[in-house]
Amino acid sequence: MSFYGSRYFGDIVHGELGKDLFRYHGFVMMVAVAVLVFVMYMGCVILLTKFSYRHFLNRQRLEFWWTIVPMFLLVGLWFPSMINLYYMEEVKRPRWNFKAIGKQWYWSYEFCRNLDTPTASESAESISCYTIDSYMEDQQETFSKGGYRLLDVDNRMVAPADVQMTAFVSSSDVLHSFALPKLLLKVDAIPGRINRLPMKASQCSIIYGQCSEICGVNHSFMPIVIEFIPEKYFVMWLEALN
Repeated sequence: MSFYGSRYFGDIVHGELGKDLFRYHGFVMMVAVAVLVFVMYMGCVILLTKFSYRHFLNRQRLEFWWTIVPMFLLVGLWFPSMINLYYMEEVKRPRWNFKAIGKQWYWSYEFCRNLDTPTASESAESISCYTIDSYMEDQQETFSKGGYRLLDVDNRMVAPADVQMTAFVSSSDVLHSFALPKLLLKVDAIPGRINRLPMKASQCSIIYGQCSEICGVNHSFMPIVIEFIPEKYFVMWLEALN
């Protein structure tokens, strides 16, 4: 995410999937630029040349190839797109889960303290679960700490870095959208439905996001902040909760 006064786009904290998406974007742009240059070149040749070809307006072979070649280009763009889409929907095996619930106009995070799946001898009632309500921070406190206006919150969500996770996103009132541009992630929060979102940050960082679905008068004041820390410190943070 680009901040105020930035002269560049923000760093992208992504895993292998993010790299594949960037490669695909470069491939699509390369094909688009090549097609544009070829079409402009042929247009200039046709308009500026002093020679003419009497069969140019009725050429079956030419019509055949300018139909077949775009079809092959679209098929070539379709294959890597479907592969990336498949891997985006693959949940893998997460080591930690949390739930993000959108409310008017703040985010509520729910999670359990243990990192591992409960065994048969451990009941679900024995697992300690916690809820964090994350409101947008007061502007005076943000300025005093040198934070980012309209982006910082009073309670940050904490998560382990370089660990496969799953975020379950839902809403308790209206449509919201859980968007983290630096992680290349965005999913709708729908009342009565839970959407599953694989997540993995490649390094320790503080990720800023915002609600990306118009949800009411204070839609612009629903920031998302997740602080990714090393796993050993994350375990210490979980143990410190009471």
